[in-house]
Amino acid sequence: MSSWGMNEGSALTGTFTFTNGSAKVLGNTSAVLKTEAETGDVLVGADGKLYRITKRSHARTVATSAVTTGTNTFTLAGHGFATGDEVTYDAGGGTVATGLTDGQRVFVIKTDANDFKVAATAALAAVPTPIGITGTGNNDQNFESVGAGDTACTIDRNYEGGTASGETVTRSKFPRNIKLTQDDGTGHTFQTLGIFGMTDAESTAGIDNIQSVALSGTSSIGRAFQSGTAHRTAPAVTVAAPFSQITLATANVDTTNNTMRIDNHGFRTGTQLTYNDGTGSAITNLTVDGTGVGTIFVIAKETDDSGTTFGTLNSNTFAIALSLSAAQAGTALNLGSTGNATQKIDGVTATATAILGTGDNLGEVTRIDIAGAGSAYSSVPSVSLAAPATETINLNAAGTAVDASADEITGSSGFYGAIKTGDKITYSSGTVAAPTGISNGAYFLIKSGTSNKFSLASTRENALEGTKISLTDDGADGNSTFIGETPTAVAALGLGVSGNTALDLIGSQIAHIGWVKKTIGTGGRAGRVHYETLVAASSISGDSEDLVTPDA
Repeated sequence: MSSWGMNEGSALTGTFTFTNGSAKVLGNTSAVLKTEAETGDVLVGADGKLYRITKRSHARTVATSAVTTGTNTFTLAGHGFATGDEVTYDAGGGTVATGLTDGQRVFVIKTDANDFKVAATAALAAVPTPIGITGTGNNDQNFESVGAGDTACTIDRNYEGGTASGETVTRSKFPRNIKLTQDDGTGHTFQTLGIFGMTDAESTAGIDNIQSVALSGTSSIGRAFQSGTAHRTAPAVTVAAPFSQITLATANVDTTNNTMRIDNHGFRTGTQLTYNDGTGSAITNLTVDGTGVGTIFVIAKETDDSGTTFGTLNSNTFAIALSLSAAQAGTALNLGSTGNATQKIDGVTATATAILGTGDNLGEVTRIDIAGAGSAYSSVPSVSLAAPATETINLNAAGTAVDASADEITGSSGFYGAIKTGDKITYSSGTVAAPTGISNGAYFLIKSGTSNKFSLASTRENALEGTKISLTDDGADGNSTFIGETPTAVAALGLGVSGNTALDLIGSQIAHIGWVKKTIGTGGRAGRVHYETLVAASSISGDSEDLVTPDA
């Protein structure tokens, strides 16, 4: 069973006001809390921090000094009650005001804007006949409105951010035992709370990596995507580089602050880069191999300095570390020199491998596996696959290549072994005349039961039905070509968010419900980051759960 509630991450009706130093959230006249939220639900504040609802309406606290026993009056500046309003008296865990009981529902008798009394029934409030109050109670006692039209709620602590009005509020149903406050008494954001089953550092990996490469396009052979045809071997997969190689001028290496400068670099903390010393000496303390190449990891502005001192970071500057863990910890490398004028910075280009099918998928690419996830991708790269091998046949070949009586063509064993009936190919006669019955263009194959022989059909339906194109002669002596279709594919970036601020997390994360497992691939899937929801209710649908992997 999932630990998450239904309709996760829904927005409450209306807009709300957060007041700095107050433990209440106020809505406008259209904000309705009691029909859309429950005690224990969590709100995302305008400051990006998480606040738990303790009461679904604003509880108005009345101190003992504000209770006048002689007149049965409670004083609360601007209380907002009207005569007949139903309220609940809450003793707040302390001494009950004599005349009332803890949890008792009573009805307001409005004296003026600041004073009110209470009656046992709505009818008595209208008379008015107040309840006699002979004890002042305690300083935590309060009155909470009853009814669905409440536009305010009480939260678990004072709001930390500056006052913000007109804010859309997202409500989440966290498990009740999840602690929202940090040990210093302040609240968590989505980043600091992390992902259940994952550390914050783990959750920040992957946004600038390639998460997957999937087949795409339009198929001509009944697939959901363009998987290609007539591939004898798995085609090479090429993923575009994250960016063109950047020359790092010595003037942009700051050895005082241990930072590098590339304007609007867009790197995230943990982004892996390749450093190349070009034709000169490498930056001192930066490790390079015999070819002058080394691996570095970015420390961007969203990471607090918890290690080696570096200057204030912005969108144009970054520090570096020699490991991912050091970058995530904010431990910057001391830059002992500025290097040289030909040194360069590269991202890491992703790599992938195509997998060929068998049987009904013979000659087709069935999937593409990530071999290297790459890094420093700010946008989805293009992906291309190699075309299948060209089959070259002399259709005359002294009258042996074309059997006009059977309307069959003899090809190589390699081509025959990679095709199946219904595959689409493109025919080209080159500079010679084609056999009567066909011309340059697309056809569909009919695989013969005789080794290395195949026929052509004008449509896939005809091919599957065995309806051949009639070949009435061998054609001219000379080479013609047959080539299958080239698969198409598209890449996807890893999980994460689009921005660096807490508020960016709302609405920009990948939805999930439950506890998350992270797996980093090995071998042929090395570097691929995979997330699985381990606990989820099958009935959950249409949600936009906000607690998802933030980026680093």
